[in-house]
Amino acid sequence: MTAVGDFLRDWHVGRLNGIWNMKKSNVYIGEVIKQVMAERQVTKAELARRLEVRPQSVDYLLTRKSIDTDTLYSLSLALDYDFAVLYSIKREHALATDEESPFKVGSAKISLEIELRPDEMLKLNLKQKIADLLEGKGK
Repeated sequence: MTAVGDFLRDWHVGRLNGIWNMKKSNVYIGEVIKQVMAERQVTKAELARRLEVRPQSVDYLLTRKSIDTDTLYSLSLALDYDFAVLYSIKREHALATDEESPFKVGSAKISLEIELRPDEMLKLNLKQKIADLLEGKGK
């Protein structure tokens, strides 16, 4: 029997017995998508536009542990990131160190969102600091 035939037989037997013996990845794709979106500075609305789906569909994707391969492919194109490499069983990709990895991040940008009450904004003099930055007076 071929490898595909063996896989299909094992898959079918596993389904009939209600037992899944296949190994599963530890990749939570929704979290990875969020990270790539942040690195690329792509909003949920922009990703929805690129994928030609509703923003609610993007929200759903971001909660998923796994997704189908067609969606993974579409996301790879939309975000210009090869998500498939996360599932590679090739030793050189799966076990690559930072120095060996063909997918290097040159720098990282961290965004932080803080919600402040009006009294906290007054204490920090944020309105004036923002106005100064917009006028080019900021440091």
